[in-house]
Amino acid sequence: MNKPNYKRPFLVGIFIITGLAILVAGIFMIGSQDKLFNRKFTLKVIFNDVNGLQPGNNVWLSGVKIGTVKKIAFFNNMQVQATISLDKQAAPRICKDAMARISTDGFIGNKIVVIYGGTIEAGPVKNGDFLQCSKPGATTEDMLATLQQNNSNLLNITGNLKLVIGKIANGDGLIGALVNDPSLLKDLHTTLKNLATTSQKSDRAMTNIEAITGRLNNQKGLVNELFTDTTLFIQLTATISDLRQTMAQLKSTTSTASTFIDKIQTVASDLDNKNKPAGMILHDEEMAKELKTTIKNLNSGSHKLDEDLEALQHNFLLKGYFKKKEKNK
Repeated sequence: MNKPNYKRPFLVGIFIITGLAILVAGIFMIGSQDKLFNRKFTLKVIFNDVNGLQPGNNVWLSGVKIGTVKKIAFFNNMQVQATISLDKQAAPRICKDAMARISTDGFIGNKIVVIYGGTIEAGPVKNGDFLQCSKPGATTEDMLATLQQNNSNLLNITGNLKLVIGKIANGDGLIGALVNDPSLLKDLHTTLKNLATTSQKSDRAMTNIEAITGRLNNQKGLVNELFTDTTLFIQLTATISDLRQTMAQLKSTTSTASTFIDKIQTVASDLDNKNKPAGMILHDEEMAKELKTTIKNLNSGSHKLDEDLEALQHNFLLKGYFKKKEKNK
């Protein structure tokens, strides 16, 4: 007689036992991850707008997942009631005056309910209690509007930059004139020299006038005898005083003009220096090309940002949100 072959049934039994063990382990792992076997209790929150919150979305407390959204239902006419199922162990950590708000898990992730705040004096919540709803923060719509506004501001900045550079290149304004008209700086130098020469001549004239006045005051001199008329002397004294004031004003004007010329020379030197930003922009062709490339890249980035915002509106994660927004309009 042939002996019965137990090898195949044995292998089949081992395979079945192994499969059952893996299945049981998987069930326990999933149950442990989702806390299916933990004792639960429920809380309720009344929202004016759930912003796409769905059953199964997570509930967080201090950044830790403590449960999920169990049910979403309308409450009264314009409000929505969210029933959340939480771990029994989290009950002592949630106070009756705690607040609940709807947030997002990441920039475009799933909606979540965040529980925060509360005081110990209020005591812990009980099964079936209602939590207060806080005012909603920035929504995805607000962030998209901010991005669009920033994009518009970026376009305005690049446009203004191109306008300023164009005016400088065309010789408009003081800087443009200094850059494109070297004769202007020479004329200013000539004016300063003329003012200095005039000031020196005025000093010499003042010295001569003071000498003449001294002779007039000498009672023993012939000039004093010739000019004994007091009225004429008073007029001459007033004229000298006015001339002194004029000379002081001329010196002040000369000093101011000298300071202005020094500043213009400094600006012109910076513009002629290729190692400084202004000089590099005006004299370095590579720098000018890079600046034009940067402006083109900014414009290109702006258009791409508009395309990205348009793509976000067609993304399957936000598509329902924008459809809901269109219906509300």
